Amino acid sequence: MAESTTFTDEMKTDIRKKKLWPYGEANKVLKRHDYNTDHIYTFETGFGPSGFPHIGTFGEIVRTEFIINGLKDAGFKTKLIAFSDDLDGLRKVPEGMPEWLKEHLGKPVSAIPDPYGECSSFSEHMNSKLRKLLEWMGIEYQFKTSKECYENGDFDEAIKILLSNYKMLEKIIAPTLSKETLENWYPFFPLCEKCGSVLTTVVKEVNLEDYTVRYACTKTHGEVQGCGYEGWQTALGGHGKMTWRVDWPMRWYALGVDYELYGKDLIESFKIGKRIMNQIFRTKEPENMFYEMFLDENGAKISKSKGKGLTVEEWLKYGTIESLYLLMYRRPRKAKELSFNIIPSYVDDVTSLSANYHSNSHPEEHDFNFITRFQGKEKTFPGISYMLICNLMTALKSDDKKLIKNYLSKQKELTEEDIESDFLNDMIEKASRYYHDFVTAKKPEFELSNEDIFLMGQFVGLLYTELTSEEIHNAVYTIARDNGRNPRDFFKIIYLVFIGQDRGPRVGTFVKMIGQEKTIEIVSNAIKSFLSAESV
Repeated sequence: MAESTTFTDEMKTDIRKKKLWPYGEANKVLKRHDYNTDHIYTFETGFGPSGFPHIGTFGEIVRTEFIINGLKDAGFKTKLIAFSDDLDGLRKVPEGMPEWLKEHLGKPVSAIPDPYGECSSFSEHMNSKLRKLLEWMGIEYQFKTSKECYENGDFDEAIKILLSNYKMLEKIIAPTLSKETLENWYPFFPLCEKCGSVLTTVVKEVNLEDYTVRYACTKTHGEVQGCGYEGWQTALGGHGKMTWRVDWPMRWYALGVDYELYGKDLIESFKIGKRIMNQIFRTKEPENMFYEMFLDENGAKISKSKGKGLTVEEWLKYGTIESLYLLMYRRPRKAKELSFNIIPSYVDDVTSLSANYHSNSHPEEHDFNFITRFQGKEKTFPGISYMLICNLMTALKSDDKKLIKNYLSKQKELTEEDIESDFLNDMIEKASRYYHDFVTAKKPEFELSNEDIFLMGQFVGLLYTELTSEEIHNAVYTIARDNGRNPRDFFKIIYLVFIGQDRGPRVGTFVKMIGQEKTIEIVSNAIKSFLSAESV
């Protein structure tokens, strides 16, 4: 056998000094095998197919891929396992799904019919959504499921070790369980041969000579009640599954996982898994990093079972794929809002990063390099603002593509090629959907005092004289200060009247793009509309 090669000290120093977080995580996993270039560094990312994959699910895979790309940059071999826990029992009917699923509660999601009639099972439908997206992105991965791994015997060796060390395992798990749960606790859940439930079985006796268990399907789990059946069966070959906090480290051991990301809500589960790896499997736990959870617009954790949180398809209806990558890349250890509200700013941030990247002297260490490399193409994004397009549509009360392009063409930095590009056509179509679904559907609520209307009258009045964008911008300050108002407050009033928001593009530039005459018309009509509504 050929002797394995390792990185030189100089090469180790090179990857260590890179500052972006994917390189930092890559260095952690490389040290695990002393920078061995022959080793295949194995990453795992898990998915619970009890509901549609939301952006949090997608994000775990994308963030893992960022780290993998860091290793690939340094010439190392990698493997990504996308693992679906499809033996998990369905605990409740997800929102928006048919009520007939209640008759299947407690069964593994791989044994439940597809509620949409498109696939062979509930889990296969959910898995297919994730797989299609990953393949479209061009991510290389191996897809594995609990069902296939248990049934194929991939976990049998690990199951034997765990059951043989039951007392030690119980000691590790006991502090996390209530006294009542601990009385009937066993790390293995047999699959009931009569009703098919995996949530209501209780192990009564174990034979470690052949790894068979005597069980009773007598437990109540939420809305699920056991059928009462009792019998013996093997714990191997897919006739049941290990409880979650044992199943996770079992996968690390059986699949040879070197690294795994996980959500903040699984920190305690990871600590238990670490102890199981160290004390029972006698090996090191995977290198790891936890990431913060996504929150909805109300600050609540998103949940696929409750139908909360955006799907990837919903994001891509309004935003670019690169903006979604940026959402996942940026500060993974910080909780972030995940709602339709943030899409425009993330789309525009990608454009800004693009401009910076193409003038940067260290492109391999640039954020933009990580968020646009999945399909292996060098990308450049013209300096076209999604937010500006939305604001134009709002001010003009139109999403006519030709009209919007006409106004955008007044931006000096845009070329004719930019204006006619597929990129701009796609941007206008996405912004148009956003405009109709979120801007026109939500009428801004604000009040204008008589003084506010007077100031707006002065603003309109100055526009009858041809001015530069800078003169218009400075005039706003002058009007505010001459009338004892804070300029910031007056800008807010202008934006509310103009585009229904309390902030927006630079006023002078926006006015010149639309034209002073058109601006007079828009603002005058907005004030008239406001006054009419007030008089009703």
